[in-house]
Amino acid sequence: MRIAIIDLGTNSVRFDVHQVGTQKQSKLLHREKLMVRLGQGVFTEGKLNSEAVRRTLHAFVSFKKTAEDFRVDRVIAFGTAALREASDGNRLLKSISLKTGIEVRVISGTEEAKLIALGILRNEKLPKERFGLIDIGGGSTEISLCRGQTILHAHSFSLGTARLQQVFLRSSPPKPLLKTDEDPVAHLRSYIRSALFTKILADRWPKVTTLLASSGTARALAKLIKKGKPSKTIAREDLKKLVREMQSMTTTDLLGLPGMESKRVDMILAGGILLEECMNATGAKKILTTEYSLRDGVLVEQKEAIQSHVRSPLAQHLTAARVQVAKVHPEMLHTDTVVHFAGLLFDRLKSVHRLPEAWKPYLIAAAYFHDVGEVVTPTDHDAHSYYFAKYADFAPLEKWESEFIAHLCLYHRVGKPIIDGVFTKNAGKSSTKNQKEKERKAAFLKLLALLRVADALDRNHRAQVSIQSVHVSASKVEIRVRAKRGSGDLELLRVEQKKALFEEIFQRDLKVVAQNQS
Repeated sequence: MRIAIIDLGTNSVRFDVHQVGTQKQSKLLHREKLMVRLGQGVFTEGKLNSEAVRRTLHAFVSFKKTAEDFRVDRVIAFGTAALREASDGNRLLKSISLKTGIEVRVISGTEEAKLIALGILRNEKLPKERFGLIDIGGGSTEISLCRGQTILHAHSFSLGTARLQQVFLRSSPPKPLLKTDEDPVAHLRSYIRSALFTKILADRWPKVTTLLASSGTARALAKLIKKGKPSKTIAREDLKKLVREMQSMTTTDLLGLPGMESKRVDMILAGGILLEECMNATGAKKILTTEYSLRDGVLVEQKEAIQSHVRSPLAQHLTAARVQVAKVHPEMLHTDTVVHFAGLLFDRLKSVHRLPEAWKPYLIAAAYFHDVGEVVTPTDHDAHSYYFAKYADFAPLEKWESEFIAHLCLYHRVGKPIIDGVFTKNAGKSSTKNQKEKERKAAFLKLLALLRVADALDRNHRAQVSIQSVHVSASKVEIRVRAKRGSGDLELLRVEQKKALFEEIFQRDLKVVAQNQS
């Protein structure tokens, strides 16, 4: 399977293509990085810069073409700090989706820290003693303390090179802000220390002597310390000396430093000060740079999903499923809408359903087949959809997989699912068989709950409702939709009729709020 991973960060967007096998082996086929500066102005203005948006869209159009050239089966795209904070971030995500078909998921700081740690811990040679991991981004910095493969503490701090440069260091050399005599560097250091120690002291983080740094900022600083020569090590005293020298330099002076990258020149001082303060706060005396990062954590998750008990070639054949449905059911507007809603709900509700990504293709396949039985008769069409899905020859599936998709179609409207013993085929023996049956049953009910809601949101089959946002709390899931003028009432009514399973399975109230378009 070929997987593309897109990391849309505050400063740059990174794009990798990997060939992944069923034994967790992988080969990097393509890698590129573009400095789109998406976070330009975000941390002072609160919204995205129009030129940064334009650059980002161009990058994604290019990535789509490259993914097609490499015949990529799955694209995983995610955004971080800039998109977490930009008030108009959803507009960009929608534009990317419309132009390229790529759905970008905005991950939380906590998830970002976890994925960075996963990428380093599973790939890098680790110190024997307790150590730390650090990734300095444009909008946030993730720090984890570990012993071996175990994460002892992890946190995402709202500290990043672009953020700190925009707020504190607006010129080279830095000048006092707001017409005061306050030293901007001293102000910045005080701000960083407050953010770090509030968490570190409260949670009693232990000290470490070594940090593994995965960011380009750390590698750039290491190169500057060695006068332009590549280096994988940073000593705290050497970093302190470099930062002190850079504080009084103009942009021209900075560009004259051996090894200085022009694309980093405006943020290198903020990055150096931040890294120095992180070393002070954690007690680290040295930094070892690493090439592994967030994307590698995502790749680890994808390889494990492929290797898991739900691994299947299904994801590679979803286009074939659509083609097969379209041959007998030419009116595809409703089908495509439900597929879109189902995928969107799966992605936005990961914290609720907690299913591995490998289950998503089963939901999408069922969304394609759920109404195909209407070509036989609109009455009880779910039963006909069941037979069509069960015997459709669009992918080399195991018997339990065909039954799984077919039963999602059978129960997509109403009714209490009767599935005990249905998914035991090829599940294994004895306790293993029982465990896999249990896991498959749990996944089935969760996916069915999502499919019912997705189907209900297009009750009139005319795609007149769009999902704007999904909000999750401990007791409620709220889906905000936008409906075309004069529509939406049927959808709200249908959701009320079909939400019982969702509320039972996820133990949360479901509320859909509609806003009419003008």
